[in-house]
Amino acid sequence: MATATFSGQYGRNMSLELKAELTGQNIAGNYSSVHVTAYLHTNGYASMWGVSADATITINGGSAIEHPGINIGTNSAQKIWDHTYNVGHNNDGTKTVGVKLSVGLNTGGYGSAMVAFDYRLPDIPRASSVSDMAGTLGSAMTININRKVSSFTHTVKYYFGNLSGTIATGVGTSVSWTPPLNLATQIPSASSGWGNITVETYSGSSKIGTATCRLTLNVPDSVKPTLGSITLTDSNAVVKNLLNTANTFAEIVSDIKVAFNSATGVQGSTITNYHAEIVNKNQSTNANNGNLGLMKWNGSAQVKAWVVDSRGRSSNAVTMNITVLEYFLPTLTFTAVRGDTNQSSDKIVVSRTAKIAPLRIGNTQKNSFKLSFKTAPFGSTAYTADTGAGVNDKVTNTLTNSKATLSGTFDIGKSYEVYGVLEDALTSSGTVKAPPVSPEKMVMGMAETAVSFGKYPENANAVDSDWVYKYKNKEIQHHQLTANAGNVIILASGTDLNTVTETGFYCGENFLNKPTGTNTQRFTWIKVQCYDTGRTWVLQEAIDFNGKVSAYRVRIGGNWNPWQYYAIQNTVAEFTAVNQTKVYSTTLAGPYGFGIAVTRSGNVVTATMDYIHRSNTNWSGTANETIPVGWRPVSQAIINAIGEGGGGTGASLFNGSYVHLSYKPDGSISGRIKLEANPLWFGATISWITTDPFPS
Repeated sequence: MATATFSGQYGRNMSLELKAELTGQNIAGNYSSVHVTAYLHTNGYASMWGVSADATITINGGSAIEHPGINIGTNSAQKIWDHTYNVGHNNDGTKTVGVKLSVGLNTGGYGSAMVAFDYRLPDIPRASSVSDMAGTLGSAMTININRKVSSFTHTVKYYFGNLSGTIATGVGTSVSWTPPLNLATQIPSASSGWGNITVETYSGSSKIGTATCRLTLNVPDSVKPTLGSITLTDSNAVVKNLLNTANTFAEIVSDIKVAFNSATGVQGSTITNYHAEIVNKNQSTNANNGNLGLMKWNGSAQVKAWVVDSRGRSSNAVTMNITVLEYFLPTLTFTAVRGDTNQSSDKIVVSRTAKIAPLRIGNTQKNSFKLSFKTAPFGSTAYTADTGAGVNDKVTNTLTNSKATLSGTFDIGKSYEVYGVLEDALTSSGTVKAPPVSPEKMVMGMAETAVSFGKYPENANAVDSDWVYKYKNKEIQHHQLTANAGNVIILASGTDLNTVTETGFYCGENFLNKPTGTNTQRFTWIKVQCYDTGRTWVLQEAIDFNGKVSAYRVRIGGNWNPWQYYAIQNTVAEFTAVNQTKVYSTTLAGPYGFGIAVTRSGNVVTATMDYIHRSNTNWSGTANETIPVGWRPVSQAIINAIGEGGGGTGASLFNGSYVHLSYKPDGSISGRIKLEANPLWFGATISWITTDPFPS
């Protein structure tokens, strides 16, 4: 409600009153009925009769004009407007309507008046609401609707990726829905995704409005890819054809290829990864038709395989049992001698020890055993194939000291060499040569250009002996330490020094496992001293041609220790002048107080022990104390001292009390201390070379 007075000379004596009130609401139509009335009011000084006024109403943006007749006395009221209007609400049910009335009298000193105000109408309930929700594909979920009017019904729809559909119609406040599994096709690379739920609100058949919420859907764990089967084949075609048995392979030479069959994604997913492994063998592949690698074992095992899809989910595992047959390279050793008790001297008898892997499946040997020999006069390459001592079948797999006679005859006055090769279906032993077969024994032989002892003469311009030479009942050394001319023995380029174990003087280039150093030459001098016939205890000394490296190493029990390097004087001379002239001194701690005073000048360290010990001690092992950098020897240095004590007749030595300490290049100190009397004095002095950097 609002009022206003009129303009003009006497307008203050008359006022205009405007009222608006709600008379009803149509929920379905989304409008309110508003009753608007207007009144003129006079005081004791105003009255008007027979006047036609101009009245203009404006409501909710619309206007109308009327011309009410004015007949009003003093202190009176006259209704001049009385109408009801239907005012539509906003889509959300809210509404504020503007109401304005203008009245013009324009007579007798009365002008016009205008009244206007905004009228906030009560909200009309509109569309129902729905909250964000989550569910799992294939599992029922409840969609709850916040209904504003109890008579309203709803149509519920879903939108997920490119798929949509109507869940239900005529729904009240809730509906149960099972999201179909095929919605997973919209998220082929994820295990969850989101879309929308839309709720359309109806009043009868009239659509009131729409509400939308976020819908999150998870792909259940049961939705995973599948793997139908796997096929295992040997990438080594030779082995594959030889064994010709499914899922059976050979050690070392077989390489299993894995084919994944019927690997399929689900609900839109694709296969992104393959995995197969030999269980507990640390062999695997991540590729379809990939290889598991050579097997360095034999026996039974299991291959396990699965696939992974674009959602990162693994399929069922497929397993297959395999058998890996033992396989090893053919091995052959043999000896060859002239005749025996049953053979003449012009025949050669071989004693064969040979073995192949049988690759047996059931009772059938799949591998073949082929042993062949050839001969040639000593020093000749005119080989003759043997037809008497060979074997070629699929039955034999082992010979042990098996004797056979070679075909043909062999001149009793000549030496012969016999060569053998053992082959199986996959590889061979390589050519094996027995020690030469000597001519028939005899006391002494003479030829035009040769003389022999214990054999026929074979070598021209030489004394040819099969007997041991002795001087005064002592054997003359037969081992050759140098070349015939006294020069060093030349080794083949690239020789592995780990194999040079016979005593002698050698030289060669590009050796393997030689000592290394700056500006060394590719040629190296080697001196070897061997202790035993098995060559398990060996000393090697090496110097390169440039003289930059001088080193030694030992082979102990068949294992080579690292090279130990001598300090080269020229290298020592390269120390800075200040360090060459400066003298460093300190005390190095030792076990049980047996320290030593040390002085270093250049690369020479002088150590002195001067110590009185006052308790009985019996110790051996490695000390906790160590030699710091700057003082370590290039080779082991040893102090031996015997205790001295006082007596009634003067100082005496106590041979049962001693100190034995070893100072080693790695900085460790080891030894033994035995003291059976006290107090005892120990004194000793030693010197050693060091190539350590100078002390700070």
